[in-house]
Amino acid sequence: MTTLRLVFAFIRRSPLGWAFHVLTLALGVGLTAAIILFGNALDDRFKNDIAGIDLVVGAKGSPVQLITSAIFQADIPTGNIPLETAERLAKNRMVAASAMVLLGDNVKGLRIVGATEGYPAFYGASLARGAWYAAPMEVVLGSAAAETLNLDVGATFVGQHGLTGGGEMHGEFPYRVTGVLNETGTVIDRLVLTVPESVWRIHEHEAKEEAEEKGEAAAAEPRPREVTALLIKYRSAMGAVTLPKLAAEMPDIQAAAPPVEAARLRSLLGTGAALMTWLAIALLAVSGIGFVISLFAAIQQRRRELALLRTIGTTPARLLGIVLLEASLLGLLGGIIGLALGRLLAGAIASAAGAHGGPVLAIAAFGPFDLAVIGAALALSLIAAAGPALSAYRTDPAQILKAAA
Repeated sequence: MTTLRLVFAFIRRSPLGWAFHVLTLALGVGLTAAIILFGNALDDRFKNDIAGIDLVVGAKGSPVQLITSAIFQADIPTGNIPLETAERLAKNRMVAASAMVLLGDNVKGLRIVGATEGYPAFYGASLARGAWYAAPMEVVLGSAAAETLNLDVGATFVGQHGLTGGGEMHGEFPYRVTGVLNETGTVIDRLVLTVPESVWRIHEHEAKEEAEEKGEAAAAEPRPREVTALLIKYRSAMGAVTLPKLAAEMPDIQAAAPPVEAARLRSLLGTGAALMTWLAIALLAVSGIGFVISLFAAIQQRRRELALLRTIGTTPARLLGIVLLEASLLGLLGGIIGLALGRLLAGAIASAAGAHGGPVLAIAAFGPFDLAVIGAALALSLIAAAGPALSAYRTDPAQILKAAA
């Protein structure tokens, strides 16, 4: 009988126990893989969203909030800054590229962002079809936004006040879709872009109506225009020295460095991820211990069979190989099932995050990571099987058969 057939015969004797240890190993591997895959996707998204943006200037408040609202589009802005201030900073000789963003409205929970032409350029956005917006109330949809809204070039819609659904509808100011963007893998995919004048027009109209209702004579006086934030790319390293200092000297203005604040945000999120990682490691450790115990118990139950195999010429090395092969099969199967579970879990978490207004995360395709996960599961099983395998190798057929007689 071949070694493989012997292993299958041993497995058939205790299928439930063997399946339990495969499942335990798969759960540990799956949870660990899901945490790593999701964490890597989140890191990649952070890097993609802040790529090329060296500084964000906005209203005073929390620097992290400024970054999460102005770049990641996942928070409420700290406020607005005067348009004149943003224009003055944008014209500084230390600025290589800049973009102004203006927030305030949404359509079915997707943000309508007033943005100057430098904004899509930061993300290398290109048109899949249609044309760029050129006038107020014209919009270009990100790829995910177009899919979510089920809109295409030529369609019209109205926005709602606020950054989440449920606000007042701006029915008198319909938007018209002029273009749809190619997928970029960045925050721009889930945005609706328009010129800042679109947002100013709506909000100036609202302010005028409110003032008229209150009987204020100043209703006809337009308010000074503002923007939510200014995104800046330095011309040289000197920009990192001069521009934050210049912004700090301006009243009610703050400057935040995206890499620094993103790292701080990642560290905040990392606490929960660390706990989940330790939970996964504990589960893997339990599966390893359980595997050692179950193999030792199985070998004790098989002592007579192993002794008989030795008496008919089976070498100790082959007995060692039988145990290690069984461990290899468990590790391989547990690794494959665990990896599949991990990918499903990571994908589900990423989809849930995107569905609730969070970043659209792309889980990495099959590659070296997956092979490493399966290899790690295989290695763990072989390490756990080392003791039981050595016990099988040292089987003394004479003593066992004498004791059984």
